[in-house]
Amino acid sequence: MASVTGTVERRSLRLSPSAAVTIVSTGVGLVLARSVFVAAHRPLSWAAAAVAAAVVLDPVVDRLARVLPRVPAVLATLLALAAVGVGTTYLVFDGIEGEIDRLQTVAPDAARAVEDRTDRVGELARDFHLRERVASSVDALDTRVTGGGDVLRSTAGTAPVYLVGAILTIFLMTFGPRIAAAALEQDPDLGRRRRVADIVGPAVWRARRAVLLTAAHAATVGLLVGGVATALELPAPSAIGFAAAVFALLPHVGVVVGALPLLLLTLGFRSGTAALVLTTTVLVAQALDSLVMRPHIARRSLTIGLFVPWVVALVGYSVYGIGGAGYGLIYAVFALAVLDRLAEQHDARMAAA
Repeated sequence: MASVTGTVERRSLRLSPSAAVTIVSTGVGLVLARSVFVAAHRPLSWAAAAVAAAVVLDPVVDRLARVLPRVPAVLATLLALAAVGVGTTYLVFDGIEGEIDRLQTVAPDAARAVEDRTDRVGELARDFHLRERVASSVDALDTRVTGGGDVLRSTAGTAPVYLVGAILTIFLMTFGPRIAAAALEQDPDLGRRRRVADIVGPAVWRARRAVLLTAAHAATVGLLVGGVATALELPAPSAIGFAAAVFALLPHVGVVVGALPLLLLTLGFRSGTAALVLTTTVLVAQALDSLVMRPHIARRSLTIGLFVPWVVALVGYSVYGIGGAGYGLIYAVFALAVLDRLAEQHDARMAAA
């Protein structure tokens, strides 16, 4: 009896020819898929950026299409976006480069002034080695930010890439809805087609609103912080506002993290009282952001936590730079919107049952 059992066990451990072929084929397929992705990651990134841009800009095109044919509406939208984007980028980066050059001198001075304090704040700054950390941070920022002339030269050098991206975006904005509808019609199951449309359509709408509302909120925070820095006559107000706008994209901690340069320069060049007042104001603003603004955006779109944007931004930036972080966040928000819609449908089925 034992020998029969052992024989059965040995037979059960043997792989059938079909299972072996399946395992080997899967491994080879994964290796080939990885190789194809690595070789084609650049055009794939162009396609991903074009899809994101087309989805975000689609409401603007729809409004223009009420008075113009769709193709001229698409062209007018992209031309206006290109003019505003290049002009704004030139002005912003040209001003920020000069301000960062100034920050390389004044920021360590502000940190030194904080370390020279005889109170608990100065002691903490000395223990933290504030001056060395500020100097290294500003130096690292200077190596990553270029001026307006460099931006124009870089844009001119990568003009073919932008041209390809613009052509893809125009194509998707013109024919994208019909392509999506035709792709959905390939599924012969009518019920499944309806379920997919009921998930993807609302998810796209919510993700787009979340991206636009969050970007508008971050821009507002950046303008306010930059305005406060200007009113206090602090150095590099544009750079301070730009940093605050970027970090304000992150929920629950972005306002505080983005305002740290403002608080440091205020403490170093103004007074401890002014810094204390600003710190209190920033904490109140962060509380309002978490308790009022984020729920307001969530009610009009979807809830976005801190973990997913933080991880996606770090990974996207490390792989593709600032563009990878931006487009990665857009796709992450869309994925969250899909999950949110699936949860709603599940709750509705449970309630109906």
